[in-house]
Amino acid sequence: MISVITALRASSNGAAIRVERDGSPWLRLPVHLVADLGLSTGEQMDAARVEQIEEAAALERLWEAALRFTVARGRSHREVVQRMRDRRATDPQIAAVLARLSAAGLSDEDDNARTRVERLATRGWASRRIRSEMLRVGFANEVVARALDEALPEGHDAHVLEVAVARRGIPESAADRTRMADRLVRLGLPPQAVREAVRPDEGTRPSRGEVAPEADELIRQVRRRYPAQGTDPKDRRRALGWLARRGLGPEDARRILEAAAQPD
Repeated sequence: MISVITALRASSNGAAIRVERDGSPWLRLPVHLVADLGLSTGEQMDAARVEQIEEAAALERLWEAALRFTVARGRSHREVVQRMRDRRATDPQIAAVLARLSAAGLSDEDDNARTRVERLATRGWASRRIRSEMLRVGFANEVVARALDEALPEGHDAHVLEVAVARRGIPESAADRTRMADRLVRLGLPPQAVREAVRPDEGTRPSRGEVAPEADELIRQVRRRYPAQGTDPKDRRRALGWLARRGLGPEDARRILEAAAQPD
Protein backbone atom coordinates (compact mmCIF):
# COMPACT_ATOMS: atom_id res chain seq x y z
CA MET A 1 0.00 0.00 0.00
CA ILE A 2 1.29 3.45 -0.91
CA SER A 3 1.03 6.35 1.54
CA VAL A 4 2.03 9.98 1.16
CA ILE A 5 3.85 12.52 3.34
CA THR A 6 1.29 15.31 3.29
CA ALA A 7 3.04 17.86 5.53
CA LEU A 8 6.28 18.67 7.35
CA ARG A 9 5.60 21.22 10.11
CA ALA A 10 8.28 22.77 12.31
CA SER A 11 7.73 22.77 16.06
CA SER A 12 7.44 26.09 17.88
CA ASN A 13 11.14 26.05 18.86
CA GLY A 14 12.28 24.77 15.47
CA ALA A 15 14.09 21.77 16.97
CA ALA A 16 11.73 19.14 15.59
CA ILE A 17 9.53 18.45 12.60
CA ARG A 18 6.01 17.03 12.86
CA VAL A 19 5.44 14.68 9.95
CA GLU A 20 1.93 14.08 8.62
CA ARG A 21 1.08 10.95 6.69
CA ASP A 22 -2.04 10.82 4.53
CA GLY A 23 -3.32 13.96 6.25
CA SER A 24 -2.89 12.66 9.84
CA PRO A 25 -0.14 13.21 12.44
CA TRP A 26 2.48 10.47 12.17
CA LEU A 27 5.92 11.18 13.65
CA ARG A 28 7.84 13.91 15.45
CA LEU A 29 11.44 13.86 14.27
CA PRO A 30 14.53 15.98 14.97
CA VAL A 31 15.47 18.24 12.08
CA HIS A 32 18.70 16.41 11.32
CA LEU A 33 16.90 13.09 10.97
CA VAL A 34 14.40 14.56 8.50
CA ALA A 35 17.38 15.70 6.44
CA ASP A 36 19.23 12.38 6.81
CA LEU A 37 16.18 10.44 5.64
CA GLY A 38 15.52 12.86 2.79
CA LEU A 39 11.88 13.37 3.69
CA SER A 40 9.83 15.80 1.64
CA THR A 41 6.19 16.78 1.30
CA GLY A 42 4.45 14.74 -1.35
CA GLU A 43 6.80 11.76 -1.11
CA GLN A 44 5.03 8.49 -1.86
CA MET A 45 6.12 5.67 0.43
CA ASP A 46 5.75 1.93 0.13
CA ALA A 47 5.69 -0.39 3.18
CA ALA A 48 9.48 -0.81 3.18
CA ARG A 49 10.05 2.94 3.21
CA VAL A 50 7.52 3.43 6.04
CA GLU A 51 9.29 0.72 8.06
CA GLN A 52 12.68 2.36 7.43
CA ILE A 53 11.47 5.74 8.66
CA GLU A 54 9.71 4.31 11.72
CA GLU A 55 12.77 2.26 12.67
CA ALA A 56 14.99 5.35 12.35
CA ALA A 57 12.54 7.32 14.52
CA ALA A 58 12.49 4.57 17.17
CA LEU A 59 16.28 4.42 17.23
CA GLU A 60 16.49 8.19 17.59
CA ARG A 61 14.13 8.11 20.58
CA LEU A 62 16.31 5.47 22.21
CA TRP A 63 19.40 7.57 21.55
CA GLU A 64 17.85 10.66 23.09
CA ALA A 65 16.73 8.63 26.11
CA ALA A 66 20.22 7.16 26.49
CA LEU A 67 21.75 10.65 26.38
CA ARG A 68 19.41 11.94 29.08
CA PHE A 69 20.18 8.90 31.20
CA THR A 70 23.96 8.96 30.83
CA VAL A 71 25.33 12.47 30.32
CA ALA A 72 27.05 13.76 33.47
CA ARG A 73 25.50 10.95 35.55
CA GLY A 74 28.22 8.30 35.45
CA ARG A 75 26.13 5.32 34.42
CA SER A 76 27.57 1.83 34.12
CA HIS A 77 27.31 -0.19 30.92
CA ARG A 78 24.90 -2.56 32.66
CA GLU A 79 22.61 0.28 33.69
CA VAL A 80 22.45 1.69 30.17
CA VAL A 81 21.62 -1.69 28.65
CA GLN A 82 18.95 -2.35 31.27
CA ARG A 83 17.44 1.09 30.71
CA MET A 84 17.05 0.36 26.99
CA ARG A 85 15.65 -3.09 27.67
CA ASP A 86 13.09 -1.43 29.95
CA ARG A 87 12.08 0.61 26.91
CA ARG A 88 11.69 -2.65 24.97
CA ALA A 89 14.63 -2.01 22.67
CA THR A 90 15.76 -4.88 20.46
CA ASP A 91 19.31 -6.23 20.57
CA PRO A 92 20.24 -4.54 17.25
CA GLN A 93 18.86 -1.23 18.54
CA ILE A 94 20.82 -1.57 21.80
CA ALA A 95 24.00 -2.32 19.86
CA ALA A 96 23.46 0.72 17.63
CA VAL A 97 22.91 3.06 20.59
CA LEU A 98 25.95 1.67 22.45
CA ALA A 99 28.09 2.19 19.36
CA ARG A 100 26.87 5.76 19.10
CA LEU A 101 27.59 6.40 22.77
CA SER A 102 31.08 5.00 22.29
CA ALA A 103 31.70 7.19 19.25
CA ALA A 104 30.62 10.21 21.31
CA GLY A 105 33.05 9.27 24.10
CA LEU A 106 30.25 8.57 26.58
CA SER A 107 30.76 4.88 27.30
CA ASP A 108 34.18 4.79 28.97
CA GLU A 109 33.65 2.85 32.20
CA ASP A 110 36.55 4.51 34.03
CA ASP A 111 35.35 8.01 33.16
CA ASN A 112 31.78 7.18 34.09
CA ALA A 113 32.87 5.57 37.36
CA ARG A 114 34.85 8.66 38.37
CA THR A 115 31.86 10.86 37.58
CA ARG A 116 29.59 8.62 39.66
CA VAL A 117 31.99 8.61 42.62
CA GLU A 118 32.21 12.41 42.54
CA ARG A 119 28.42 12.74 42.47
CA LEU A 120 27.96 10.37 45.42
CA ALA A 121 30.73 12.09 47.38
CA THR A 122 28.90 15.43 47.08
CA ARG A 123 25.96 13.79 48.88
CA GLY A 124 28.16 13.28 51.93
CA TRP A 125 28.65 9.55 51.37
CA ALA A 126 31.81 7.92 52.72
CA SER A 127 34.01 5.61 50.66
CA ARG A 128 32.57 2.32 51.90
CA ARG A 129 29.01 3.22 50.97
CA ILE A 130 30.13 4.65 47.62
CA ARG A 131 31.99 1.43 46.84
CA SER A 132 28.93 -0.68 47.71
CA GLU A 133 26.67 1.42 45.50
CA MET A 134 29.12 1.35 42.58
CA LEU A 135 29.32 -2.44 42.67
CA ARG A 136 25.55 -2.70 42.97
CA VAL A 137 24.92 -0.75 39.76
CA GLY A 138 27.34 -2.86 37.76
CA PHE A 139 30.82 -1.34 37.76
CA ALA A 140 33.62 -3.91 37.95
CA ASN A 141 35.59 -4.16 41.18
CA GLU A 142 38.86 -2.96 39.61
CA VAL A 143 37.08 0.00 37.96
CA VAL A 144 35.57 1.00 41.31
CA ALA A 145 38.95 0.76 43.03
CA ARG A 146 40.54 3.08 40.46
CA ALA A 147 37.65 5.55 40.62
CA LEU A 148 37.77 5.76 44.42
CA ASP A 149 41.52 6.28 44.34
CA GLU A 150 41.36 9.00 41.66
CA ALA A 151 38.12 10.82 42.49
CA LEU A 152 38.09 10.97 46.30
CA PRO A 153 40.41 13.48 47.96
CA GLU A 154 42.77 12.33 50.67
CA GLY A 155 41.03 12.20 54.03
CA HIS A 156 37.56 12.12 52.46
CA ASP A 157 36.00 9.90 55.14
CA ALA A 158 37.46 11.97 57.96
CA HIS A 159 36.06 15.12 56.36
CA VAL A 160 32.60 13.54 55.95
CA LEU A 161 32.60 12.54 59.61
CA GLU A 162 33.80 15.96 60.75
CA VAL A 163 31.13 17.78 58.74
CA ALA A 164 28.35 15.45 59.90
CA VAL A 165 29.28 15.81 63.57
CA ALA A 166 29.67 19.59 63.28
CA ARG A 167 26.29 19.94 61.60
CA ARG A 168 24.35 17.83 64.09
CA GLY A 169 26.35 18.22 67.26
CA ILE A 170 26.87 15.41 69.77
CA PRO A 171 23.59 14.48 71.51
CA GLU A 172 23.58 14.31 75.28
CA SER A 173 21.56 11.13 75.73
CA ALA A 174 23.03 7.70 75.09
CA ALA A 175 20.02 6.71 72.98
CA ASP A 176 20.37 9.75 70.72
CA ARG A 177 24.11 9.16 70.34
CA THR A 178 23.42 5.57 69.39
CA ARG A 179 20.93 6.66 66.74
CA MET A 180 23.37 9.23 65.42
CA ALA A 181 26.14 6.65 65.24
CA ASP A 182 23.83 4.33 63.32
CA ARG A 183 23.10 7.04 60.75
CA LEU A 184 26.79 7.84 60.31
CA VAL A 185 27.71 4.19 59.83
CA ARG A 186 25.04 3.93 57.14
CA LEU A 187 26.87 6.74 55.31
CA GLY A 188 29.75 4.29 54.97
CA LEU A 189 31.92 5.63 57.76
CA PRO A 190 34.08 3.16 59.74
CA PRO A 191 32.25 2.11 62.92
CA GLN A 192 35.31 2.64 65.13
CA ALA A 193 35.83 6.18 63.82
CA VAL A 194 32.15 6.94 64.40
CA ARG A 195 32.32 5.57 67.92
CA GLU A 196 35.35 7.68 68.77
CA ALA A 197 33.71 10.82 67.39
CA VAL A 198 30.22 10.37 68.78
CA ARG A 199 30.84 8.53 72.06
CA PRO A 200 34.53 8.95 72.94
CA ASP A 201 35.84 6.99 75.90
CA GLU A 202 36.15 9.09 79.01
CA GLY A 203 37.75 8.24 82.32
CA THR A 204 38.43 4.72 83.47
CA ARG A 205 37.13 1.94 81.25
CA PRO A 206 34.64 -0.37 83.00
CA SER A 207 36.11 -3.66 84.18
CA ARG A 208 35.05 -6.88 82.50
CA GLY A 209 31.42 -7.69 83.23
CA GLU A 210 30.58 -4.04 83.94
CA VAL A 211 29.14 -1.44 81.61
CA ALA A 212 29.04 2.33 81.64
CA PRO A 213 25.67 3.93 82.47
CA GLU A 214 25.17 5.15 78.87
CA ALA A 215 25.06 1.52 77.71
CA ASP A 216 21.72 0.90 79.46
CA GLU A 217 19.71 1.66 76.33
CA LEU A 218 21.81 -0.72 74.21
CA ILE A 219 21.40 -3.48 76.80
CA ARG A 220 17.64 -2.99 76.78
CA GLN A 221 17.49 -3.15 72.98
CA VAL A 222 19.69 -6.26 72.82
CA ARG A 223 17.40 -8.03 75.29
CA ARG A 224 14.38 -7.09 73.17
CA ARG A 225 15.87 -7.84 69.75
CA TYR A 226 18.04 -10.86 70.55
CA PRO A 227 16.58 -12.55 73.64
CA ALA A 228 18.41 -15.84 72.95
CA GLN A 229 21.87 -14.33 72.33
CA GLY A 230 23.15 -15.70 75.66
CA THR A 231 22.55 -19.32 74.57
CA ASP A 232 22.14 -19.27 70.78
CA PRO A 233 25.40 -18.66 68.82
CA LYS A 234 23.52 -17.46 65.73
CA ASP A 235 21.51 -14.95 67.76
CA ARG A 236 24.73 -13.80 69.43
CA ARG A 237 26.42 -13.22 66.05
CA ARG A 238 23.44 -11.19 64.90
CA ALA A 239 23.57 -9.15 68.11
CA LEU A 240 27.30 -8.52 67.67
CA GLY A 241 26.68 -7.34 64.11
CA TRP A 242 23.92 -5.02 65.24
CA LEU A 243 26.19 -3.47 67.88
CA ALA A 244 29.06 -3.13 65.38
CA ARG A 245 26.79 -1.20 63.04
CA ARG A 246 26.20 1.21 65.90
CA GLY A 247 29.88 1.91 66.26
CA LEU A 248 30.89 -0.42 69.11
CA GLY A 249 34.22 -2.19 69.04
CA PRO A 250 34.40 -5.96 69.73
CA GLU A 251 35.33 -5.60 73.41
CA ASP A 252 32.55 -3.16 74.24
CA ALA A 253 30.04 -5.18 72.23
CA ARG A 254 30.90 -8.34 74.21
CA ARG A 255 30.50 -6.38 77.44
CA ILE A 256 27.04 -5.25 76.34
CA LEU A 257 26.04 -8.83 75.49
CA GLU A 258 27.30 -10.14 78.81
CA ALA A 259 25.28 -7.53 80.67
CA ALA A 260 22.20 -8.22 78.52
CA ALA A 261 22.43 -11.94 79.33
CA GLN A 262 22.21 -11.24 83.07
CA PRO A 263 18.74 -11.21 84.67
CA ASP A 264 17.24 -7.78 85.35
